[in-house]
Amino acid sequence: MPPEKKSARIVLIEDHTMVRQLFAHLIREDLGHTLAADCTTVAEGTAALLKEKPDLAIVDWMLPDGRGFDLVRQVGPKLPRTRWLFMSSNEQGHLVREAVSLGVQGFVMKRSDLATMRDAVRRVLNGETYYCPASARLLVDRMVGEGHAMGVSLTPREREVLRGFAGGENPKVLADRLGVSAKTVQNHLSILRDKLGLQEPAALVHYAIRHGYIEAP
Repeated sequence: MPPEKKSARIVLIEDHTMVRQLFAHLIREDLGHTLAADCTTVAEGTAALLKEKPDLAIVDWMLPDGRGFDLVRQVGPKLPRTRWLFMSSNEQGHLVREAVSLGVQGFVMKRSDLATMRDAVRRVLNGETYYCPASARLLVDRMVGEGHAMGVSLTPREREVLRGFAGGENPKVLADRLGVSAKTVQNHLSILRDKLGLQEPAALVHYAIRHGYIEAP
C-alpha cells in the first residue's frame, strides 16, 4: 500500500453550511490536510477543481444547481490525478451503482459517524477504494435485484404494460389504449414490481430501457 499523503490538497463541495464547516474542520484540524477550496454548487466546484487540481474532491451527490456526479463526468477526464469521495443522505442503491460506474473511489452515507468519514478520506488518499458499510449494502442489494430481474419472464400483457408505463403513459391512458380498466393496469404494475423486485418507478423505467422495451430519451 502506498504511504498516505501527509499534506493532500482537498476541494470540498457541499451546500449545507453546518456539514461543510464540520468537514472543513475535519480536513484541516483533524487530518492535517489543506482545504484548497470550499464550494456550494456544481458551477463553483467546476471552477475550483479545474483551478486547484486537488488530490481529492469530497462532493455531495446533490447540489443546488445539479448533481455532484455531473462534476465527475464534466471535469473528471481533465483531472486524472484527482480522486473522488462522495457523500449522500439519499440511501438508494442506484446512486451507489452510478458512483461505481463513474469510477468514484469512495462513498459515505451522511448518517455514518465522523470516524467513518475520517477513515474514508485516509483510505481513498492512500489509493484504496472505500464504500462505507451502508453504501456497500445498498450496492449489493441493487445488484442482487438486477440479477433477479434479468432472469424473470414476463407475459405479453405485462410487457405491454411495462412498455407503456416506461414510455410515460399514466395508468388511465394506458388502460384506455389496451381496452382494460385502470385497476387492471395497476394490478399488472404491482405484479411487475414484485416480479422484478423493482419498487421505484424510475427503476422500472431503467429496466425497460436496459432490456429494450423503450429507447433511452
